[in-house]
Amino acid sequence: MAPTLVPLVDRQDLSLDCIALLNEEWPRSFTSREHSQNKSCRSSPPMSLLLIEDDVLLGHARMCLLPDRRDACWVESVIVRKSHRGRGLGKVLMNLTESKALELNFSKIFLSTHDQVPFYRSFGYEICAPILHSTTATSVFPVLAKLAPASPAKPTVSPSSNGTVISSYTVPPPPPPPPAPKATVSN
Repeated sequence: MAPTLVPLVDRQDLSLDCIALLNEEWPRSFTSREHSQNKSCRSSPPMSLLLIEDDVLLGHARMCLLPDRRDACWVESVIVRKSHRGRGLGKVLMNLTESKALELNFSKIFLSTHDQVPFYRSFGYEICAPILHSTTATSVFPVLAKLAPASPAKPTVSPSSNGTVISSYTVPPPPPPPPAPKATVSN
């Protein structure tokens, strides 16, 4: 049977296994992990997605919304169980996650990684400018983006002030910060 991607909300029986899988790679207390997972136990972003084959949890990815970017999502906590690595399941997981993003009307996916840039580049992700996101993880690593293939723009690669960033297409610059509040003097 081929691996399938299902929202955690539809397979809550795998919740404890999912917590253990995530804690293998990124250890946190059970309570903390359970709390963040409960926030992603939904049928729409923020949502945890499970890669399952023969009723066994093989992998996980979390899809989150981006502030002021209705066309894009943030993907984090992408992991394949250590005992199942080397079978191409990471690519399967990302391809299914991308399909889910398109199903939810997202045309762009952003993610951040410090050690898997070659993996993501191998199927179309490129370094891009940093973006604003508010998820359970803070981005301190290169941000990668992949756009829907419908765009005819030429690929660009641009450096950032906080590290390497990848983009499949030109990304507009972020808006300027809001003006500082005016000081008032009272007597």
